[in-house]
Amino acid sequence: MTIRTARDGRVLTVLIDEPPHNYMARPLIEALQSVVREVERDPGIGAVVVGSAVPGRYITHWDIAELSATAESAPRLPVAGARVLLGAVRALTALGAGPILRKSRLAGVHGIVRWHDLVLRIMRSPAVWIAAIDGPCGGGGLEMSVFFDQRIASARSSFVVPELTIGLTTTLGAQRLTHLVGPARALRMLLDGEPYTASEALDLGLIDKVCAVGVMAEAQRLAGRYARRPRVQVGRQKQLINRAYQATARATLTGEGVSQIAGVPSAATRSALRRWLEMRRPDGESVFLTDMRPWADGTAIDLNPPPPER
Repeated sequence: MTIRTARDGRVLTVLIDEPPHNYMARPLIEALQSVVREVERDPGIGAVVVGSAVPGRYITHWDIAELSATAESAPRLPVAGARVLLGAVRALTALGAGPILRKSRLAGVHGIVRWHDLVLRIMRSPAVWIAAIDGPCGGGGLEMSVFFDQRIASARSSFVVPELTIGLTTTLGAQRLTHLVGPARALRMLLDGEPYTASEALDLGLIDKVCAVGVMAEAQRLAGRYARRPRVQVGRQKQLINRAYQATARATLTGEGVSQIAGVPSAATRSALRRWLEMRRPDGESVFLTDMRPWADGTAIDLNPPPPER
């Protein structure tokens, strides 16, 4: 089971249920797309709380095994070719070719298209979206959550954007992360590749509140309060607030998608992903939680090998 949902009046609670590690993968994106469609159709939903059914977890990060498999099978493309490919897959997806794309070698690109669509619709949603974070929140989980309207975290939560440590760029979160914390701090988070505590994330402006206990209860309390606001006006207000961001969001997401498509199949990234999987414990726990130091220091693998001799 990827998600569980429960309704209490005008509040819809969504619990991510991918034990034991709550890694993000394409089925989770599809499940959240279904939630977005439900919220758009149902005027009785005024707020959505997204949390976890796995104790002590939020969304750890993207499933590196899935990412590595995509990298091994993806074609090497220049940036211009990646841009054309992304545009073509977007067009095919809009025409209803998603089921075919999901089973093809373009599944990874289709996943990026669907992910981009998901966060843009959350930005436009007439409901208030709140992340209830209780545990590690990293990589793709953090990238997606910055598009929510509020982020509430427990004191034991941690936040990391480790993409650069394994030779990747962000897939969708760079612009929104920058809006929240500023360009210098966003780049520092990416360059550091180390987890930030909930207190540090609050100081940065990455999250809105830290709860000593009961993060889900607090998120649902806020959701119940916000859900009493007029839904149509909430949607309009979100569009007014996000208008400047939305004007560039699609273009920025395209840039991130192109960078990911062109970068994932690189030899350095493939080697880094293989090394990450080699270092993973038998129970599948994230290396970023068990052995982050060599990745943060850049010693786990050389991502800048010398050029071949001529």
